[in-house]
Amino acid sequence: MGKFTGIWPALVTPLTPEGRVDVEAVEQLLESLLAAGVAGFYVCGGTGEGVLLSPDVRREMAEVVIGAVTGRVPVMVHVGALSTEVAVDLAQHAGLAGADAISAVPPFYYTYPFRAILDYYRAILAVADVPLYLYHIPAMTGVSLSVEQLLELCALEGVAGLKYSAHDLFFLSRLLAMRDPDKVNVLSGPDELFLPCLALGCEGAIGTSYNFMPRLYIDIMQSFLRGELTTARRLQFAANGIITKLFPYGVIPATKALLAMLGYRVGHGVPPMPPIEGEEARRLRKDLEEAGLFGLLRRNALYGPPGDPMRGKLA
Repeated sequence: MGKFTGIWPALVTPLTPEGRVDVEAVEQLLESLLAAGVAGFYVCGGTGEGVLLSPDVRREMAEVVIGAVTGRVPVMVHVGALSTEVAVDLAQHAGLAGADAISAVPPFYYTYPFRAILDYYRAILAVADVPLYLYHIPAMTGVSLSVEQLLELCALEGVAGLKYSAHDLFFLSRLLAMRDPDKVNVLSGPDELFLPCLALGCEGAIGTSYNFMPRLYIDIMQSFLRGELTTARRLQFAANGIITKLFPYGVIPATKALLAMLGYRVGHGVPPMPPIEGEEARRLRKDLEEAGLFGLLRRNALYGPPGDPMRGKLA
């Protein structure tokens, strides 16, 4: 398989009130995102609340997404976990379920020497029959690897690249300069830095807000590739205006709330992730409307659920 490129939503995990995967809701969201032109899906990562879900629900979500996508675009399943045993089990399952790739954060909570992190990834690779993508997100895991350590991990047999979800662009520039571009595929993670990450050499991106405004990022990438940097910057600034309004509410709960406003049944977050509903949801929408951003969001979001009058009307 060649390099992964383009826009990949880090999928939310729609759940029923009982905490199981809402299969119909997942399928509806996937079809709308596919119609919008996304290049792949990232399952059970941070946005998908993977580390809060039970292994059983993580396996179920992987199976539902892979089954619904039916090979139309690649699916990458995040299998990272606190314990090597769980990560290995999830990696083995993802391969058997038909994932195109797997991904994993390093082991976290406890402080581990680098040799333990190497052993963790080696154990995952020992059972994986699909490429592995590292997931570098030090602000969330507390695991701050050096450029040299990341490249050492990338040199392991079976590692195809990494998702870079940090805000240090100098670090990223060093990583991209030192990697072998034929062997290490780098996908950006911070939605608000998508354009600068592209400019430095990332081949694509995996992000949270791609769940509800994928077209905006597809247009950023296409504008960049055409050399239309003024347009690309304008679109990135527009996306950042929306993202900024989400921060006070918590990005993941706000993402689910926005999808609900757009007509998607995605349920609440996994406890202790708080829901946004009632007056708080109305305040979020008002914040976006008063800034002139909610209309922009609808026009550049999904093609919309069937029957939505905004379906396909993009700006």
